Amino acid sequence: MMLTVVYDGTILTNVYRKNSERSGVFFAAMNIFKEILKRSDVRVILYFSPARFVDGIHLRNEFFPGVDILFESKKANKIFLFLVALSRKINSSLPFWTSSLIQKCCLFVKKNEVKLQGTYFSPVFEFPAWTAKQDLLKRYLLLHDAIPYKFPEYYRDKSFLFLEKVRRSCSDKDFFFFVSQNSFRDYKNVYPFVNDGNSLVNHLAANLNFKHVCDAFLIKTVRKKYGIPANKRYVFSLCTLEPRKNLIRTLRTFLQFVKKNDVLDLVWVLGGGHWESFIEQFNKEIEDLSICKDLFIRAGYVDDADLPILYSGAEWFVYTSQYEGFGLPPLEAMQCGCPVITSNNSSLPEVVGDAGVMIDWNSDEQHIAAYEKYYFNESFRKLKSLEGLERSKRFSWKKTTDLILEVMKREAFEC
Repeated sequence: MMLTVVYDGTILTNVYRKNSERSGVFFAAMNIFKEILKRSDVRVILYFSPARFVDGIHLRNEFFPGVDILFESKKANKIFLFLVALSRKINSSLPFWTSSLIQKCCLFVKKNEVKLQGTYFSPVFEFPAWTAKQDLLKRYLLLHDAIPYKFPEYYRDKSFLFLEKVRRSCSDKDFFFFVSQNSFRDYKNVYPFVNDGNSLVNHLAANLNFKHVCDAFLIKTVRKKYGIPANKRYVFSLCTLEPRKNLIRTLRTFLQFVKKNDVLDLVWVLGGGHWESFIEQFNKEIEDLSICKDLFIRAGYVDDADLPILYSGAEWFVYTSQYEGFGLPPLEAMQCGCPVITSNNSSLPEVVGDAGVMIDWNSDEQHIAAYEKYYFNESFRKLKSLEGLERSKRFSWKKTTDLILEVMKREAFEC
């Protein structure tokens, strides 16, 4: 039997945003969507929120031209596509109210044409109000982390409000997937409708393009692109600049490690976007540490194609976050054969296991000891590289998506 899945593709439009919005949540949503498209027994319909509907049309036309979009009717679709084409000619975006108005018109037409049957899946956002009125539409939500609830001092703005919107849109009739056992435990404490009967842990994965790169020319080219000196080895770290990521401690202890051991051949490369509210504090702390420019390289946003190369060329990868919902970067690093250092909290043990060096996130001494262990012991680095490669084989987007569809089919087709 054919399963119909209405997929909330709103976050997929972040493909046009080369900044911190292209986070692990974005890549998870994109990879699950691509996997579902491979299934011959599943019909996928894309839904986009009103604020991202124009970008959604561009996304569908550019990357997924054969996929249907929800709220289409022949007349409304023709009008909307004409306006999109016109906006491209004048090189501007359609105003929000235009997108919203047309979408509402399409929704009215669609509601009067047919009752939607099948399932609704959101990889991150709250359920739209209209889904509650579709009696035959079973709703599924992928929940990533409850960090704003656990660390409200860091999230006094839209992140906390976002999770509250998600909470209000759900009920005990919905089904929830969690990216880690740790996230499941956290959400059970803050969402009263989450329980063992309507929830399932479903680990994420790394893209297949994350693999060990041996091409010396590619490595040399990417090193030059991000300003990494040809005569230096480097440690790599990739994350958004925000308090929870523990970056100030990792850099401070790296400086202490360098001074203690008179290390002259190693630099630190940091990739990723940043929080505007944290960047000033971060820059001040780094300045106070007196880190010289030759030791610390801010790579900023790293292009997707360059990431496997940077992972592959690094001596080791550092990700000692205070807390994680899943932790994709360490898995990507392991899949590229890069030894990792991570903190031993939250979901990270579920991802890394004993394939990396795991330490207390708030211990300066353990950070320095981990750096020394990798720096002075080449055989240990090689061992952890091999163990990481083996560990990463446990995770795949096919496996993640299979589990989602298995649950959907069981509930859709059982008598």
